[in-house]
Amino acid sequence: ALQGASTSHVQKRRDARTVPRGSRATMARDGKSDMKEGSYSNESTEGAAGAPTAEEGRYKSIPSILPLAPGGVYAVKWETREKWAAPLQTPPVEYSPPLGPPNPENPLCYFEVRAGGYYLGRVVFELKADACPVTAENFVKLCEFKCYAASMFLVYPGNWLRGGDFTDLDEVLYDPNDPEYFDFATLLPGAARGGQSIYVSDAGPYFADESFAISHDKPGILTMYNPGAPNCNGSQFMITLPNCKPTALDGTHVAFGQVVEGWNILSALEQLGDARQEGETFQRITVETCGVVRYGKSGEGGV
Repeated sequence: ALQGASTSHVQKRRDARTVPRGSRATMARDGKSDMKEGSYSNESTEGAAGAPTAEEGRYKSIPSILPLAPGGVYAVKWETREKWAAPLQTPPVEYSPPLGPPNPENPLCYFEVRAGGYYLGRVVFELKADACPVTAENFVKLCEFKCYAASMFLVYPGNWLRGGDFTDLDEVLYDPNDPEYFDFATLLPGAARGGQSIYVSDAGPYFADESFAISHDKPGILTMYNPGAPNCNGSQFMITLPNCKPTALDGTHVAFGQVVEGWNILSALEQLGDARQEGETFQRITVETCGVVRYGKSGEGGV
């Protein structure tokens, strides 16, 4: 009996929530209701009570895998949920590689990027092996062995994008049996939390700061992330956005490359960031696949 009563109570609450908007009591201009409190008109232009209208029902098709907002789905208005469930637009933007035309003897690597489950396109990086050969080689090898595939981006609007943590992968995309993804459980079961470099030694899984010669004074600079301590370079990196202050990174982070293709994609990702500067995004941003376009001076490459 208690179970039946509980079920009936829940159903009544559901029915109340799904009454079409057009059938609810309206308010007169003087602020008084034109009907008694708690009563509803039988007249409706949007459908029968207890069933969602076409307008209400279409929100049910929003994929549940999309993190629609920091703090939870129900903290956001329906209109905002619909906005962030739509494909991100990546219109062309004016951009020139901040370090000048790519050196044909430097390696090039690529990311295929998705946001909210939608494919956005390819981003290509030039790695400045002519200025930071050790740091560039670390990034190239992590791309070559697919370590960045299924890793996710954090966004700090007005500052930078941050990625490269291959210990926190997109479980929707990641498949260790697919050759496009690195099998961490089998090949690197003891990976350091937050990711690590290819230069693992008795001193640890990180390597020393190589050079601070390249400034972070323009958008599109590829630089190493560190937790605030020197000589702690692993797999994580950052990409500067417009309005990033060079003083926040110069002298503490090793810049070692630049974006040469696909800046419109990375630029559009900035709007997905949370203004609280915690890195949270309104859509999940994932590196679907990664690889090498060309290996340094040899001019040879993968894809």
